[in-house]
Amino acid sequence: MKTSRRLGLIMILTGAALWGLSGPMIQWLFEHTGLTSGNFLVVRLLIAGLTILCFLFLSKKDIFSIWKLPKQWMQLIIFAVLGMLGAQYAFIEAIRVSNAVTATLFQFLGPVLITIYVAIQNRKWPSSTKMMAVIVAILGIYFLITNGSIENVMLSKQGIVFGILTMLGFTFYTLHPVSLIKRWGTMVIIGWGMFIGGVVLFIFNRQFSFHQLAKTLTVGTFSMLMLIILSGTASFLLYIGSLKYLSATETSILSSIEPLVAAIISIVWLNESFGLFQLLGGACIIAAVVFLTMPKREKFETKFEKTKQVF
Repeated sequence: MKTSRRLGLIMILTGAALWGLSGPMIQWLFEHTGLTSGNFLVVRLLIAGLTILCFLFLSKKDIFSIWKLPKQWMQLIIFAVLGMLGAQYAFIEAIRVSNAVTATLFQFLGPVLITIYVAIQNRKWPSSTKMMAVIVAILGIYFLITNGSIENVMLSKQGIVFGILTMLGFTFYTLHPVSLIKRWGTMVIIGWGMFIGGVVLFIFNRQFSFHQLAKTLTVGTFSMLMLIILSGTASFLLYIGSLKYLSATETSILSSIEPLVAAIISIVWLNESFGLFQLLGGACIIAAVVFLTMPKREKFETKFEKTKQVF
């Protein structure tokens, strides 16, 4: 295995593991503090956004030109508020009212919605493989919510609502900034998206107070808050960095360890318990997303034919 490819694999697996770990860490923080989702997100988005922007600025990257073009910065603000802030808030609330594993699995369903959206946009049915993956994902959601019995719903109404909003938020988060990222780069858009989202939430979250935040946190819980921010930012940077050495398909498939890590950490550390059908539902969702992110069969066959010709 080439050194560059090995480095890419290490980066994506480490990044995915860190993101999977961040969910249980956030759950622990809520269980041990009176911190609200809004207050947590103000701190997380502002610090992470500023960290990325400062890193880019010190690396002599152009981070301000986007503000010279009204159409571009308007799209950026829409992404920051509805995509970055909206998706993050729904995800954090889903953790607060249910648990880290459930929130991570709902987030992981983004590719399923994207597949449906693309099919509607193109007015064309997805391939049989993708249709099967969508059906398996829907079955996984059913098992996750009901544990196999419609009369025994395991999630609260709030958990279901914020789970669905998480799925919708991360779908929008993925689709909306495509043209912005092509022009300005991923890190510039994500950095500004985090910072703007944090500023908007700070302005409209009247309950936020740095003094109150300081009273709420102890040395231990403040350390956990900083660790969550650090691991989340590192996870993103590792994911982006791995794309230099691996294809987007490979990184998408390998990132499927996120909910697995979240589940293991939650069971071992937080003493969470899951029903057999809920675990089956999680496995269905992961399998469905892996199939959806695999290359098209035609491309595989073309590559296979070319390989045969070489030999």
